[in-house]
Amino acid sequence: MESRYISPPECISKQICFILNNITEYNLKSQVNEITTIMPHDFTRWFAYSILNRITSEPNQHNVYFKFIIMISEYYTNLETVLLEILTKEIDYLIKLSNLNVSNGKILKYFGRFLGCLTIARDIPLQINIKSLIYTTLKYKPNSLDYIVSFISELLKNIKYNNRIKPSDPWVNEILQIMKELHYITDKLTIQFEIELLFSFLECDFNEWKSAYYLRRFIENENKE
Repeated sequence: MESRYISPPECISKQICFILNNITEYNLKSQVNEITTIMPHDFTRWFAYSILNRITSEPNQHNVYFKFIIMISEYYTNLETVLLEILTKEIDYLIKLSNLNVSNGKILKYFGRFLGCLTIARDIPLQINIKSLIYTTLKYKPNSLDYIVSFISELLKNIKYNNRIKPSDPWVNEILQIMKELHYITDKLTIQFEIELLFSFLECDFNEWKSAYYLRRFIENENKE
């Protein structure tokens, strides 16, 4: 993960690391208070990178870190903005790799889950064109499609935690229709299973959901050329 930031003195960074190592859902407030008493605002960017590094290695703690970020952002008001900026850049970097593998594919999946927490679950617009991502991966990097579908699925699962957004909303419905179309097109069982899990998680009837003709239209047009 590329990093450009001002690091705090070692005595502060060690204290913060210790606090983060011991953070739980039950001590969030006290841990936030401890960090805000020792960390000046100058190190917000460093802190954002520290959190994202933990997101890639501690997937079971995502919900705790999400709540922690919301709470501590009352003190470091630009933290969420910085975090989203870095997260979006890291995702963009991974997506543009010529081929994803198990290692960076897993990181992309975790980033997708956390990005969804910060955006979709809270009605904050996404900066990713999911339709285009599916098509370009299918066309140019089919070997990476498993990881891209997993990333998108983790991202979209956060719809369930938003009281305003529903699967029937036009933009969500359109993406789900394309996901169902991809399920029809691909012969990869892992991709099909991932898509079925997404529909099940969102409590959408896969068999009843309409399929798009978005990907096949592109494929047909290319075959004519």
